[in-house]
Amino acid sequence: MLTIQELKFETTIVLALSGRLDGQTGPSLDAVIPESGSVVLDLSDLSYVSSAGLRSILQALKKTKSSGGSLSLCSIQQAVMKLLELSGFLSLVSTYPDREGALNA
Repeated sequence: MLTIQELKFETTIVLALSGRLDGQTGPSLDAVIPESGSVVLDLSDLSYVSSAGLRSILQALKKTKSSGGSLSLCSIQQAVMKLLELSGFLSLVSTYPDREGALNA
């Protein structure tokens, strides 16, 4: 199960993800990524990401960049961080230790 809480900060949308991001829940994330603007994915309560979940993050990155926006990740749990490191995602997307850092970048 994946829960997504949407928060707006001026020109940036923060999507706080909670639960699991996988093949079943990925479409929920895809549906809430805006057509334009900057997006921060707060992963503080995301406990699991599968390869299909990584694909959803990659699609969000492509969608935001194609419209001139940006995508960044913050508050990443250790297990998810290891997956992002191993998959090479850290070279594709900006990461921050907390939400405040992502919003002030």
